[in-house]
Amino acid sequence: MRRTGLVALLGLMVLASASSGMAQEGRVNMRFQGGVKLGVPVFLDVDRSIVRPGASIMGWGGFDLEWFVFGFGLGFQWNRIDTNDIPNVFKRLGNEPLVRLFFSPEVRFQVPIIDAVLPYVTGAFDANIWSFEPLGAGCGWYYCREDGRGQFAPGFTGKAGLAIHLKRAMYLDVGFQYSMSGKGRFFERTQWWMEPFVGFIYRGDRDRLGGTGF
Repeated sequence: MRRTGLVALLGLMVLASASSGMAQEGRVNMRFQGGVKLGVPVFLDVDRSIVRPGASIMGWGGFDLEWFVFGFGLGFQWNRIDTNDIPNVFKRLGNEPLVRLFFSPEVRFQVPIIDAVLPYVTGAFDANIWSFEPLGAGCGWYYCREDGRGQFAPGFTGKAGLAIHLKRAMYLDVGFQYSMSGKGRFFERTQWWMEPFVGFIYRGDRDRLGGTGF
């Protein structure tokens, strides 16, 4: 009986050791990655005397799995609309802001094999809330909205960038993106814009799933 108990105990110890080794091998090198960026959105296929270049700011964070990052972003965009140049408008207000608030789940593919730089491409779904000062009806598009309240419109952003390693976990982020917004409840047709941007990225150490902590 003692011999049988000893053999059983040894067997349990071997199984526990094997399970621990498998768990160690199955761990994922995951870390936090986040940042902030500033951009200059320029709408395409519009009258440039009416719709001017604007500014945007976005903060984001996510889970960095070495080659992929799954994240979420929150941002604000502003473009100047010159209502004095809009045809068929009786309520001219001068320059008025076209405002976009957005929440964006995103997936990023990056190449983490070079210490000096971190090139990447990103695809994001944009949940947009657009708003613009009501000017009345008569001239079409979003220029002459009768309702100034925020309206939902889905969109998508494709982004390519290069994160330049500065020191430790900090990177300088430069890149370019194309974005679109569907009609939703705001636009009468799909809208496209391009946006060069610059920002900063923080890429933490591997967390406890990778064994080293932040």
